[in-house]
Amino acid sequence: MVEEAVVSAVVEQVDPDEVLGFARRLITTPSENPGGTEDAVAAVAAEILEGLGGAPEIVRGDEGRPSVVARFGNGDRPALAWNGHLDVVPAGDLSAWRHPPFGAEVVDGVLIGRGAADMKGGIASALAAVSAIRRSGVELPGRLDLHLAADEELAGLHGTKVLFERGYLDQDAAIVGEATNLNLALAERGGAWITATARGKAAHGSTPHFGVSAITSMARFLLRIEEVLPDLEHPLVGRPTVNAAIIQGGSAPNVVADSCVVDIDRRIIPGETEPEKVLEPFERLADSIRAEHPEVDLSFAIELWTDAAEVSGDPAIAELCRTAVRAPLDTGFTGITDARFYLNERSIPTIILGPGSLGVAHMADESVEIAQLVAAARIYARVFTRFLDDS
Repeated sequence: MVEEAVVSAVVEQVDPDEVLGFARRLITTPSENPGGTEDAVAAVAAEILEGLGGAPEIVRGDEGRPSVVARFGNGDRPALAWNGHLDVVPAGDLSAWRHPPFGAEVVDGVLIGRGAADMKGGIASALAAVSAIRRSGVELPGRLDLHLAADEELAGLHGTKVLFERGYLDQDAAIVGEATNLNLALAERGGAWITATARGKAAHGSTPHFGVSAITSMARFLLRIEEVLPDLEHPLVGRPTVNAAIIQGGSAPNVVADSCVVDIDRRIIPGETEPEKVLEPFERLADSIRAEHPEVDLSFAIELWTDAAEVSGDPAIAELCRTAVRAPLDTGFTGITDARFYLNERSIPTIILGPGSLGVAHMADESVEIAQLVAAARIYARVFTRFLDDS
């Protein structure tokens, strides 16, 4: 095992200005998803990795979305993956931002911009950790694989899933650097994206009694939507949730709507593994509504299913991260991350651990404390150095 003095020497090489510089370069390079691509930010990441002595590779799936992979270290085992995603959600309404979403402005020790917390800040911390190790001159007997993935915000199907399919996921352990406020997330929710469709009967707007409003039918359902949730709770990620996210209906102001469609986000918890059981409460609720309103015609379909994931047992990487963070909380991640590919597809022990708060992700004026970015870089430097030493 590498001596603590060596680890401390590596950690001391973390440069706060470098961490901030990496983060600002990434944030000022937009990579909105949907609405854009990761090409420009992938090029920035590859340039940084080359400067750190890596040999970055761009990996593209059938859709052409670029992920960046790079390997560091002098051996093949032990092997550790660090995963972060290059895409960000759209900036949205620019008038809601007090600071430019891609300006990467610093105010009172806080870095502001789209991706600051989710999760270009975390990527910057990992890059700075690699830089610190390189600057220290410490030789790593094992292997560190950085996986900077595309498309995570839309389920990772064209990013980390592609890396899995191409054989890049073969490590002994992994860290996913999503925003956890530097606590250890040992489980994450999954999700079922469900389309609810109400069908009605069109009629003239002046004689609505000759028709059936699909919008009214859908409204009856949405007012009771919480009833679809089962009485379940997971000790780390809590209870399942449901959110009516997008609604479309009707054709003109003077026509009774004959169709209404709602996209629903139903978050699942570890242990919920059967899609049909998730849909059953939707059907039961529709039957209950029809008992009072026979004209209601509702149907449901799962458009995308994403498994929940959970760490099995208490792997060595968890204890190593706890020691590096020093008294973190063991918690769960309420969102969906690419950790599930490592955990579910390859049974790789995987910890979700990164700077920033999920509470500000996807919001206007998304931000992260610079001090937490630096702390994350030091934690990663410590974990990388200890894990990759096989002596």
